[in-house]
Amino acid sequence: MAESPSIRTDIRENPPSGQDQGRTDLARIMAGGDSVGDSAEETRSDAGNGTDAAPMSGAGTHGNGAHENAAEAEAALGREAPGTGAKSPIHMPLGGWKLVLRQTFSNLGSSQTSLSAAGCAFYATLSLFPAISSLISVYGLIFDLQTVEPQLNVLRSLLPPTAFELIASQIHTLIGQPHASLTMGLIFSITVALWSASASTKSVLSALNLAYDTLETRGFFRFQFLALGVTFGAVLGACLTLALMVAFPALVDYLPELLNRFGLRNLPPEILNLTDYLMSYSTRYIVHFGAPALMLLFVFVAVTLLFRYGPCRETADWRWIVPGSLVATFLWVLTSLAFSYYVSHFASYGSTYGPLGAVAAIMMWFFVGTYVVLFGAELNAGLEDRMKGFNPKVPGATRVQEGVEGTAAEA
Repeated sequence: MAESPSIRTDIRENPPSGQDQGRTDLARIMAGGDSVGDSAEETRSDAGNGTDAAPMSGAGTHGNGAHENAAEAEAALGREAPGTGAKSPIHMPLGGWKLVLRQTFSNLGSSQTSLSAAGCAFYATLSLFPAISSLISVYGLIFDLQTVEPQLNVLRSLLPPTAFELIASQIHTLIGQPHASLTMGLIFSITVALWSASASTKSVLSALNLAYDTLETRGFFRFQFLALGVTFGAVLGACLTLALMVAFPALVDYLPELLNRFGLRNLPPEILNLTDYLMSYSTRYIVHFGAPALMLLFVFVAVTLLFRYGPCRETADWRWIVPGSLVATFLWVLTSLAFSYYVSHFASYGSTYGPLGAVAAIMMWFFVGTYVVLFGAELNAGLEDRMKGFNPKVPGATRVQEGVEGTAAEA
């Protein structure tokens, strides 16, 4: 049953807000237009007739009100959303950043985000050792396995001591295997890790959909192949990063020869002596900080690509992805150092969980890391919402879904 034209016109011209919302809903019910099916049918009918009806959007996981175009709601209420139409995060005003941070922390406090982080931590713990086995197997086919263990010192300060010892022991065992078994181990470990690693990746992708408030509309096979691609890409990226960390000291030692090849030795003696002094003095610092810098670069690139291609959405601008990636990478290092220090000096997982203390520490480390990644995703989503005109203070306004408007209307 369609509602009367006078009531529909009054609602469009004077959108309800605050306590007037209840009176408007009562008027709609008395007019017979409260049915979900009638409302969806009227929206499609109005769109076909060219009338100015508010488009329906997908059901957001964080939204509680009726879905409507947030920018139109703001214009109807005569308020301008801070940050609407900003060209980049740099141009976002202070008021927009305040709303973004408020929205981000509000969404992170939801139980769904906590459950998503816990699920990611569980599957990541299950996939850790198969993934390490795959990494060592792939790395051993190309590079010398004896160069792996020295690079583990980079992770010593980021992981809890019991977790680091468990991982280092497993890597030492895999390195001690003969090379012939590594080829068979490659096939076996990839087969075993297929379910666990892809399950971990799929849980991360689902958590990103929650952070960006999007519905999963990709097909089953497309989603499975995406999860496998992300998993294999992470393994290959880790192999490349590990190889660069191993080769980095040799590259630094090769710098003087490289200068000779480019003819830089023909510089004036004063400049040449200064260059030699700086290189001899700073080489050990470059080598010491170079390996962690390469690892951080790998984490930043991985998180950026995950934010770009992980959520189910058609369009994404790199300008609105980089801020969350930078924040997530920085907070990941900070929280890892803090958690490692906490476990080393205050908490004793071994006395509480016994032989499972290392596993519990690893799972908790994954949980904290996942929360940090979701914080970066929520920050990016909040920045995009600000740019598009979303205002959480507008009654009934929720995020405008991209490419899923028809899903909610058909549901």
